[in-house]
Amino acid sequence: MNKRDAINEILLSLNELPLDVSDAVEDIGIAVIVDKELDIAKKKILAQGWFFNKMTRTLYPNTSGYIVIPESFLSVDGGDNETTLMVRDWKLFDKATMSYLFEEPKECIVTEDIVFDDLPFHAANYVVQTASLQAYINIIGNSEDIQLRASAVQLAKIEALRDNANNVDGNILAATYASNLLDRTGL
Repeated sequence: MNKRDAINEILLSLNELPLDVSDAVEDIGIAVIVDKELDIAKKKILAQGWFFNKMTRTLYPNTSGYIVIPESFLSVDGGDNETTLMVRDWKLFDKATMSYLFEEPKECIVTEDIVFDDLPFHAANYVVQTASLQAYINIIGNSEDIQLRASAVQLAKIEALRDNANNVDGNILAATYASNLLDRTGL
């Protein structure tokens, strides 16, 4: 599903005409609102971290010693419970040393914002249903239909979570926490 199809799906759910091939989103007021709701819903959902946008990356300091975080990263995690890394002012910050300066690269788990057109189907559907509900509440606000639309969002979320579970490595024994619990040597 591409973003234009998603916008048209939401417009139809609001009883509005879909965009023609020649229509620009920026030229139609309701389409602009729907486009914004779609972007907001996508960011909120992707920030949860899914199999397609959460990955381990090595981040390198620039010549000044700062590790600058790209705007496409929704979150950066040090990767383990002992790491004291966090993001401040779009730069990596070490809470232990109270410094932004690094001499070596740092391996982190990042959650990346990706373009709508690259989302897997179930994730895209979850975003569309969520944006559709929010657009409906903001534009029409008929409380009788909101529960029905909220049910559609929950169903889309379940499908996206199922797809995520099928695509993620669920080996809990590989996790650091679990291996520490299983390590009986005490070393």
